[in-house]
Amino acid sequence: MKKILNETWKVIRYNIGNLLLFEAGYRVATFFLVMQLVRFLVDFSLKQQGFSYLTPENYKEFLQYPLSIVFFALVLFVILIFYFIEVAALLYGFVYSNQEKKLYVGDFLILGIKKTFSFLRYSKVSWLMCAACSAPFLAAYFLIREISYIKILEFTARQIYKEIKSPILLYGFLGGVLVVSFLFVFALPYCILKKEKSWQGFLSGIRLLKKRWKKILAGFFLLHFCMLCLIAVTYGFVMVILTAGVFFLKPESMKISSIFAYSEYVNMALGIYAGGVQLIGSIAFVYVIYAKFHAQPREKTIFSKKLEQFSWYSKLGRRKIARIFTMAVILIEGIYFGYLVINHDNTLSHLATDTEITAHRGGAWKAPENTLSALQYTIDSGADYAEIDIQETKDGELILLHDDSFKRTAGVKKNVWDMTLKEVEKLDAGASFHKKFRGEKIPEFTDVLKFCKGKLDLNIEIKYNGKNKGIVNKVVRAIKENHFEEHCVVTSMNYQFLKQIKKIAPEIRTGYIMTMTYGGVQGIEAADFFSVKHTYVDEQFITQAHALGKEVHVWTVNYKGDAKRMLDVGADNIITDDPIMVRKVQNQESGSSTGYMELLKYAFRF
Repeated sequence: MKKILNETWKVIRYNIGNLLLFEAGYRVATFFLVMQLVRFLVDFSLKQQGFSYLTPENYKEFLQYPLSIVFFALVLFVILIFYFIEVAALLYGFVYSNQEKKLYVGDFLILGIKKTFSFLRYSKVSWLMCAACSAPFLAAYFLIREISYIKILEFTARQIYKEIKSPILLYGFLGGVLVVSFLFVFALPYCILKKEKSWQGFLSGIRLLKKRWKKILAGFFLLHFCMLCLIAVTYGFVMVILTAGVFFLKPESMKISSIFAYSEYVNMALGIYAGGVQLIGSIAFVYVIYAKFHAQPREKTIFSKKLEQFSWYSKLGRRKIARIFTMAVILIEGIYFGYLVINHDNTLSHLATDTEITAHRGGAWKAPENTLSALQYTIDSGADYAEIDIQETKDGELILLHDDSFKRTAGVKKNVWDMTLKEVEKLDAGASFHKKFRGEKIPEFTDVLKFCKGKLDLNIEIKYNGKNKGIVNKVVRAIKENHFEEHCVVTSMNYQFLKQIKKIAPEIRTGYIMTMTYGGVQGIEAADFFSVKHTYVDEQFITQAHALGKEVHVWTVNYKGDAKRMLDVGADNIITDDPIMVRKVQNQESGSSTGYMELLKYAFRF
């Protein structure tokens, strides 16, 4: 096992400088090309469907649209081509390293392109299976990191998870995919170097693995442990340096916000870096195993040798050309990163606002959610608003309730549309929170309006469950009867509800609740503001909303660093379970300073 790992390091080390340069340049370039392609195709598909914005309501419809399916297949095809070029470049690069031949960045790229298209001509369609099946395992580090960074992927993953009734089956399926993908990794040398068909290469890879499977598996696990340690150490080092730069170079008012913004760039880069480390290590390991049992033919003259016939190349020399190319790649990527940083700082300086604070679910931090006790806590905490959730009972009465069922808050496994108001009045909404709230009732909406009048403004969320189509008229009627129009806003995830409100009561301010931000918000006219999950809010979105004369409310912010970040980017209202914490962050004395260790905690999200 030790010998295999030593030989793996040997084939990596021989051309390591240009290998890493190729990987960095290739991965960054292809990542941003794919990102721009996805953005263009998603925007185009949305436009063709008449959607200005991607929301949970239209997401399934968007995915099922024929043009979206075609675009998804196109993006997948492009990704597979890029992936196959990279794998071919690495495999042939290790062949040359094993033969102690020096390669430059251009050699890796030309080898990858040339060998990929040579394989495509020979294998035709079967290459798809080899590429697609080996990719999940070899891209695991990259996908895990980037799904959390690329919000549309994160949203998609969450939607899929919600649709699956048994998480165990999902995890089992993913585990099975990784096992099959791992086996296909051993097929790559046979498919690319020997040009075997995918299935034949798969069987050859299985036979290769079976020869010394215990040592191979042990070595593979040890290799991945070492790679994970390398990634973790690199991440920690970069964050320590980044935090030091922010601590010494940024003004106090921008330190925390800058740490959050720059750490997002670092996390994006970490995904690219982690994916490159995994791919290099895994391909090198598999190639070493393959080379032990298969004689390697001497490779022909590499691309850089052919360039020596040109006078300009001979005058400059290989080393000077390599240095020039290296500096060009570093300069281009440095300029792009600098643009992101400068754009962030310029945007941030124009986003100052007077941020209001809303207590989530009526003040659910210190009292049972959506109860009069919670609202009293909100009043005592000094919050500007309390957010409450409105549902309709079986007999058409309005009550405060977040879920469709009473199970979580009152311990009764019944849906709201299956119980009358009299039955609801018998439920205990406080016992499950704390014994001191035993006997707390689920309040009616009109009682809440009377309780809060003159003391607290309300963010009234109308829940949609498919059985309450007439709820909007009832909510508006109650607001008007209690003369609460100037002291509330009405929000919903159902855009049709907002359109109804604007039709019958245009004076009431409305907010569209969004779990993600993607697309153009200029077409959402029935909303006076957007209520968005805070992880999807950045300076650009707030600038866009403000340019349209609309506010941005963010939810649910319960962490001090997130509160500071949302205040700095200019959120108009912060919805939180802990309004006192947010108020303390907001009222922080200008003379107070943020220590280095505190900044480091924000960087690592502790």
